[in-house]
Amino acid sequence: MLDAATSLIVVVDADARLVRWNRACEQLLGYSAAGLDAPGAVLKLVPASERSIADEAIEALKAGESPVRTEFHWRTSAGDLRLIAWSITALTGPDGEVTYMVGTGVDITDARRWAEDRVAAEDRLRHMADHDDLTGLFNRRRFEEELERHVAHGRRYGMDGALLLLDLDDFKAVNDGHGHRAGDRVLTAVAAVLRNRLRESDVVARFGGDEFAVLMPHGGEAEAAELADVLVEAIRTDVPAPEGPLGASVGFAVFEESATADEMLSAADDAMYADKARERAPVRHLRPVE
Repeated sequence: MLDAATSLIVVVDADARLVRWNRACEQLLGYSAAGLDAPGAVLKLVPASERSIADEAIEALKAGESPVRTEFHWRTSAGDLRLIAWSITALTGPDGEVTYMVGTGVDITDARRWAEDRVAAEDRLRHMADHDDLTGLFNRRRFEEELERHVAHGRRYGMDGALLLLDLDDFKAVNDGHGHRAGDRVLTAVAAVLRNRLRESDVVARFGGDEFAVLMPHGGEAEAAELADVLVEAIRTDVPAPEGPLGASVGFAVFEESATADEMLSAADDAMYADKARERAPVRHLRPVE
C-alpha cells in the first residue's frame, strides 16, 4: 500500500533514523532506503540552509504539536533540489514520548515554479499596460488614473498640488535631421532627468510623442513655477541632443476645489502652449493661464 501511493511517505524514529519509506521516495531521490539507515541520514538530504526548518518541525512534534506542516527541499542523488510540502505526524509510546514520525509529502517544485512564473508574467503584463515602452515612465492611461485619484482625494480632504505639462521645443528637428533612434535617445535621456529631479511623491509620465506630464501632489503656484524652471534648466543642461541644448515649454495648473481632471489637463495644456508661443527669457517666471 505504501509503495502504491503517489505521495512521498517517510517513517523515521525519534533519532531521525529512517525506518521505512515508499517507492515514490526512491523514484524521486534516486537513493535506496538501505543507503540512508544511519541516524539523521534523511536530514542530510535537506540543504544546510534549510536544515533548521526540518529541526524546528521535529522539535514541534516532540513538544506535542501534531501534525506539523512545513516545506523544505530535498536534494536528489543527481544534485537537483525538489521542494516538498510535508505533513508530519508524531506517534507516541505509552509514556507520551515520540517514538516515530510519519511524513507525507508532495513534490510541489513544478507547481511552485509555474505559480511564480505566472505571477512574474502577470507583473510584466501589468507593467506593460501602465508604462511607456521607450522611457519606462507611466503612460498616459496610467497617469490619467493617478490624476483622477488625486482629484477624488482632494475633493474629500482638500485640494493641493499642481499639474505640469512639458513639451520639448523643436524636437521634430532631431528626428528629421538625425533619425528616430537619435530622437529615442533624447526622449530616454529626458525621462531620466525628470526622474532624477522630481520628488518621490511626484508622478511623471510620457504623455505622448515628446510631451511629458508631472503630477505634483503638494504645493501651490510658487512651487509649481519653481519646479517648471528646474525641469527646463535640467533638460537644457543635462540632456545631450544632436541639435545642441534642448529647450522645453512648460505649463501648469494649480488644483482648485471644483476642478475636474479634464479641466486640469486643458488648463495646463493651454499654459504650455502659451509658454511655447512667448519669447524666451534667461530666467523663466511661469504663470498659469487663467
